[in-house]
Amino acid sequence: MIQEEAVVLRNAVKYYGADKLVFTGLNMTVSKGSIYGLLGPSGCGKTTLLSCIVGVRCLNSGEIWVLGGNPGSKGSGIPGPRVGYMPQQISLVEEFTTSDALYYFGRINGLENKEIDTRQRFLSELLQLPSANCLVRNMSGGQQRRVSFAATLIHKPELLILDEPTVGLDPILRQNIWDYMIRLTQEESITILITTHYIEEAKDSDKIGLIRRGQLLTESSPDQLLDQFQCSSLEEAFLTLSRTQENMAVTSITETYRSIVENTKSDVLCQDKCRRTKLVKDKAAYKANAKYKVSRSKKFNALMRKNIIQFLRYYSGLIFVIIFPIIQFSIFFAAIGGNPKNLTIAIVNEEAGNCNYGSNFGNVWYNEKDFVCYFANLSCKFLHSFDDSLVIKKYYNDFSDAMIGMLNGTHVGIMHFNQNFSEAMQTRVKYFINTEEADILASEITVSLDMSSTAIGSYLQRKLYDSFDEFFEDTMKICGFSQKFASLPIRFEDPIYGAKDTTNAFKRFLTPSIMLIIVFFLAITLSTALIITDQTEGMWNRSLVHGVTTAEILLAHVFTQIILVFIHGTLIIYFSLFVWNVECKGSIFNVICLVFLCGFSGLMFGFLISVMCTSHTTANYIATGSFMPVMLLGGCMWPLEGSPEVVRWISYVMPTTLPVISLRAVLEKGFPIYEFEVYSGVLLELIWIIVLFIGCLSGLKFRSS
Repeated sequence: MIQEEAVVLRNAVKYYGADKLVFTGLNMTVSKGSIYGLLGPSGCGKTTLLSCIVGVRCLNSGEIWVLGGNPGSKGSGIPGPRVGYMPQQISLVEEFTTSDALYYFGRINGLENKEIDTRQRFLSELLQLPSANCLVRNMSGGQQRRVSFAATLIHKPELLILDEPTVGLDPILRQNIWDYMIRLTQEESITILITTHYIEEAKDSDKIGLIRRGQLLTESSPDQLLDQFQCSSLEEAFLTLSRTQENMAVTSITETYRSIVENTKSDVLCQDKCRRTKLVKDKAAYKANAKYKVSRSKKFNALMRKNIIQFLRYYSGLIFVIIFPIIQFSIFFAAIGGNPKNLTIAIVNEEAGNCNYGSNFGNVWYNEKDFVCYFANLSCKFLHSFDDSLVIKKYYNDFSDAMIGMLNGTHVGIMHFNQNFSEAMQTRVKYFINTEEADILASEITVSLDMSSTAIGSYLQRKLYDSFDEFFEDTMKICGFSQKFASLPIRFEDPIYGAKDTTNAFKRFLTPSIMLIIVFFLAITLSTALIITDQTEGMWNRSLVHGVTTAEILLAHVFTQIILVFIHGTLIIYFSLFVWNVECKGSIFNVICLVFLCGFSGLMFGFLISVMCTSHTTANYIATGSFMPVMLLGGCMWPLEGSPEVVRWISYVMPTTLPVISLRAVLEKGFPIYEFEVYSGVLLELIWIIVLFIGCLSGLKFRSS
C-alpha cells in the first residue's frame, strides 16, 4: 500500500521576470508523518519553494498538492492553521515578550486563551524558553530561535515547515530540536519539511532532497543515498552530484540522475500514477481533518493587539506622536506673522536736522483772522507721529553718508525732507490746484527702501504710508478742514470676509495650510516605515502563511494609525483654536472633518510609499522629496491665482490644495459643509483616500506574485 503524501510537486517552475529562474522541472514528494530534509546552498531556491508550498507565492507552471489540496484554494486550510511555519529570520516583533509572541500566533490560528496558556507552559518547559515577560529585543540569538520555534508549534499544525531553524544555534540545542521533531512525527504523525545547508544534520531525516541551481538532484533516504554513491557522509554524496551537474547539459540532467540514484525503483512511473490517483481520493479525507476555521474577527483582533503593543512599547515613537505636532505648530505661531522689529531707517532732514534729538515736535496752528493754516517744522511732527516700535530713526546730516550706511546694510531705508518742506506743504494746502511744481516736489517726503527683503520692504512701505495718512488727517483737522480732504478718493469699507487689520493677515492666510500640511506629513512619517519593517523583519510573510490576508494586515495597520492621526488632529485643532486663539467663524465639526481626512490621506500615501519601496532609505527619500511639491503647489506659500494656468490645475488635484481652501472658508468665512468651496475639499480627500488604498492593495498583490 502506498503511503499517504503530504506534499507533492510535479514539473514545478518558478521564475521572477524574464531573467531570474529560481527552479525548473522540479518533482518532489513529502510523505505524511515523516521528516523531509531539503538541502542546498544558500540562494538555491529553498525559501522560494517553501513559499509556494505554503501558498504565499504561486508557481509559474507545474502542479502542487499540499495536504490533499492546492495551496491557496478555498477550503484547503493553506495558508492557514494547518501549517506551522518558522522562517529563516527570527520574524518576531522586537517589542513582543515571549508571552505576546505565543499569544499572537495562537490567536491568528484560532486558539482560545486557555489553550494558549496550556501550550505555553508545555513549550516553555520543553524548549527552556525565556521568562514570559522577557522582550524579544533583549533575548540572545538562541533564545529568539527557541521562541520562534515555539510560536510555530503553538497550534499543533499538521504540516511543520522550518526554514533553516538551526542556523546560529549551538550543537546541543540543535540536536534537542531534531530529537523533538522525531518525536512529533512518530507520536503525532506531524509532517516536517526542514531546509538546511548543514548537510550532515539531515542524517535523521526520513527522506532527503538535494537542490542546486534550481534543480532537485536527488530524492531518497540518507542510507540509500550513501549506498548509491558509496560515500561515508552526505557531504561527499552532494559533492559528487554537484560535480556531475557541472559536467552535464541542463536538458538531460533530470533523467540522468533518475537512472543513477533511483535505479532500484523500476516502477517509479507507476507509483507516480498511483500517487496522483490516491491524492484525489485522499483530498476529501485531508479536508475533513481540518480542525480549525479561524474567524476574521479573531485574526483582526490579534493583528490590532500586535500593532498596539508594538507602538506602545516604542517609547520614542510615543514621544514623537505627542510632542512633535505641539512643537511644530508652536514654532509656526511663534515665528510666522509677527511684525518686523528693530528696523533702522536713516533720516536726512534738511529742514530741522535731528529735531533737537526728538524734543522738537513741530507746530501746526490755524489763523482764524486770515483763514490760513501755518506749519513749522512739520517734518519733526511727522517723525514724532511714529515711535521705535515701527522703525528706529537714525539721523544723518548728509544724504551721501546715509547712502553709504544703506549700502553697508546698517539700515533698511532713507527718508529725506527738503529744506522748505513745511512752507511747501503750507502752499500746497493753501492753493491746492494752483500749486507750482517746485512746491509740490519740495513738499514730498522721498523714501528709498531696501526691497531685497520683500516682506520687510513691503511692510515698512505700508506702515509709513499709513502713518503719513493718519498724520495728515490730524493736520487737516487742526486746520479746520474735513479729514476726508486728506484722504484719497477711494474708500475701503470693512471687508466682507476676514479682518481689516492686516497685522496678522499673513499668519491667518498660512494657518489653514500649516494645519493640514503638518497633519498630512506627520501621518506619512508614521506609516512610511510600517510595511517595510514588517516585510524586512519577516513578520508579514509569516502572518500570511498562517492564513492572515494582505487586506487584513493593511486594514489593521490603518485602524491602528487612525488612532494616531486622530491624536495629531486633536492636538493641532486644540492648540490652534484654544491656545493660539485662531478664530473659527464656522463649525468646529467641519474643521475636524477636514483635518482628519487630510491626515487619513497622508496615512494612505505613506502606506503606498511603504508598499512600493523595499528599503527605508528609498521610502524616506520619497516622503521627504514630496514635501516641497506639496508646499509649493498647494497654495501654501503663494495664492494659486499667481501661478500659470497649467500649474494651477495641477495644484488643484494635490491632496492638500482644495482642502486648504475649504478649511480657510470654514475658519475665515464661516461656510457650512454644503457650500461648494467646503465640500469640494472633502470630496477630493475621499477620492485620494480610495485611490491610495486601492494602490496599496494592488502593490501588495503585485509584490507577492
